[in-house]
Amino acid sequence: MALSLGPIQAPRLDLLGPRGPEIARLFTRPFLVLHRASGLYTARICLLLLYDLGWEARLRAGTTLDGLCEGLPGQVRKPLAWMLPFLAIEGLLTQAGDVFTLNGEPDLDLAGIRDAMETEAPGHGANFDLLDGVRSHILPFFTEGKAGEGLLFDLALFPLWLAYFRNENLGYFPNNLLTLLALREGLPEGARVLELGAGAGSFAQLLARQGAEEGWISRIAEYRFTDVAPAFLRRAQRDLKAAAPGLPLSFQLLDLNRPLGDQGVAAASLDAIVGINVLHVAQDLEATLRDLRSRLKPGGRLVIGECLKPDLDTPLYLEFFFGFIKSFTGVTLDPRWRPRHGFLTPEAWDAALRHAGFSDIQHTPPPRPLMDLHPTFSVGAISALY
Repeated sequence: MALSLGPIQAPRLDLLGPRGPEIARLFTRPFLVLHRASGLYTARICLLLLYDLGWEARLRAGTTLDGLCEGLPGQVRKPLAWMLPFLAIEGLLTQAGDVFTLNGEPDLDLAGIRDAMETEAPGHGANFDLLDGVRSHILPFFTEGKAGEGLLFDLALFPLWLAYFRNENLGYFPNNLLTLLALREGLPEGARVLELGAGAGSFAQLLARQGAEEGWISRIAEYRFTDVAPAFLRRAQRDLKAAAPGLPLSFQLLDLNRPLGDQGVAAASLDAIVGINVLHVAQDLEATLRDLRSRLKPGGRLVIGECLKPDLDTPLYLEFFFGFIKSFTGVTLDPRWRPRHGFLTPEAWDAALRHAGFSDIQHTPPPRPLMDLHPTFSVGAISALY
């Protein structure tokens, strides 16, 4: 039987804001199918992981989060608190109060999803490869209390992360494109730009290519590529100048959870700071945002690309990857501007940025009208002025 992914419909152009024509090219049928298929694949991987842990009988009898966590390391609670509601929303578990139950024989076929995607978008299996890799490596997180970081970023999985964080991956490319569109606007001549958590370098590559094609790359006088991980920095120093020609690169190890002034980033020295899916792991978001603002020149901008939630209680399939990582879950919370760990709503980001002293907050695309009609759309860029 052919895999059914439900209706696949692109958002209307009028929902995409002033850069709508450029954004609309994201919403091809292969992209939309991949997005839905990735959510379905993630749900099946989650339930299969619980089977791997030997919990099928407990789920069939009905269990609570507390029941599953009993006798296990404390670190398992947060990812399980995400998995159980996610599986209920995806229809693989039923929920009655705080009890989750597995009924019948759910469809857990993974090959069928891959076959459907190979028909719709040949060669775009990076999301599925990474999900398989997480499942195969994460069991000691539950059974032995091993740290998620060490399990997920070992040498065996590193190539899968690199394949995921590429512009050629339809599932990840919107993060880079939307952020680029927001950064490009108002970039001054002689701009000094710093990228936080630049990772595999895909954003810098897109910026170099599109900036050259559109004739504005010459506005950038310095592009400081930073990351907290030495492996990513070494790789960028080796490969990025060839992969991002014309971009005036410098490289630096940088930890956004330490004062930037102590790491050689002078006050009022930057025209733009950009970060893609990095600021949600700031341990103290308030302190980090204030520090970033102080590094900008008057009129400078912070531009962030983030996965956005329609509401704080709705799990996004993308959170599965990161719920095992302490930097994602172990953050300082405040009900006013940092109500939850992980991904936030557009309104929560607005509150956090305003609290840190930023103004003129702009979204690319406008998030709420789009989310109201397409609640699974989960990516956006936010620009805020010093």
